[in-house]
Amino acid sequence: MINNKKKQIYFVVLLALLFQTAYQGNIMLTTLYAVHLHAHSAFLGVIVALSALFPMLLAIYSGKATDRVGFKLPLAIGMIGCGTALLLPFIVHNQLWILLVSQSLFGLFQIFTIVTIQNLVGALSDTKNYSKNYAILSQGTSIGELLGNVLTGFAIDHIGYGFTYVFLATLAVISGLAFLFNFVKVPKYKKKKQVQSDKFIDLLASRNLRKTFITSGIILTGVFLFSFYFPVYGRSIHLSTSLIGLVLGANTAAYFIIRLVMPRLNAAFSDMHLLGICLLLSSIGFILIPLITNFYFLVSLSFVMGLGLGCCQPLSMSMAYLFSPKNRTGEVLGIRLAVNKFAQVIVPIISGPLGGTLGTLPVFWTNAALFIYGGVSMFTPELTDKNKNPNQTS
Repeated sequence: MINNKKKQIYFVVLLALLFQTAYQGNIMLTTLYAVHLHAHSAFLGVIVALSALFPMLLAIYSGKATDRVGFKLPLAIGMIGCGTALLLPFIVHNQLWILLVSQSLFGLFQIFTIVTIQNLVGALSDTKNYSKNYAILSQGTSIGELLGNVLTGFAIDHIGYGFTYVFLATLAVISGLAFLFNFVKVPKYKKKKQVQSDKFIDLLASRNLRKTFITSGIILTGVFLFSFYFPVYGRSIHLSTSLIGLVLGANTAAYFIIRLVMPRLNAAFSDMHLLGICLLLSSIGFILIPLITNFYFLVSLSFVMGLGLGCCQPLSMSMAYLFSPKNRTGEVLGIRLAVNKFAQVIVPIISGPLGGTLGTLPVFWTNAALFIYGGVSMFTPELTDKNKNPNQTS
């Protein structure tokens, strides 16, 4: 059992990396498997929507759960449950309907892992190192995203779709078992003092949190939909699964690189302005990618877009935790994810049917419009002192 807090952070991030590899690989694998089974673009939209449905409904609850019952049980159940869901397409071969069941269950269990991991890292940190620890978490998950894309692409080519599901399921289950059997010591549940109010609407009274929720929803939706719909576009221009994995890998490799220089960027720009620049940079990729067919240009655009997205995610995550009222950090992180999942339900349902005639262009350009809106909104006048971090004491 690991007790030292610094070692705890790194081990938690390692387990998050393994799970993120399975999570990211699942997005690419399910998309390509559905295309392999000749799924219509509208059906792909339904898969995306179903994978986000339970997270949208339960994200806030899952955040509250970690505030009330601790971290071990949600992480163990969530990761092992995701691994079980990934085994279903292996058990039931060549059936599109099983993807609906598998992705619905994956979304149900996955929501307890993402919010809880973020809240756990915050709980293992203090005011001096929480930004550093969130940066470490972001670095770990970016490596997991890179491995998920690249390994999945090559695995499909060499061992097939079914055994690739088994491989990804194994990674998720290993992570869950590590928490279940206490290979890493997480903070024990402590009964928290009752806050004055625990109404959802009270959190929206904070201008900082409102802006964070909206912007985070835009960012996470863009990240997810790019991962899900680029393989569809890649197949439409006859790229192999290995090349599709490399294009997506370039995107997530940029995450890792940009996060190495984020401290310098943070010193040069305010968080809001830096976030705005990165959102606008990412929008360029969403506009141009569905117009490009050359593999090398796609890799370059994917990398540029990844520089923006890789900077956006840790900024929005740390801002959500920073602006959270005491004892409600998990709930705030849950709301942040619920907003994201709501967009993931709506955008594919609206744009999916259009994909039959217009391809993936509506999805990419809808995301571009959202990113431009989010980027411009970051350059509004700075927030006043009365809106500063509720966790800070005067």
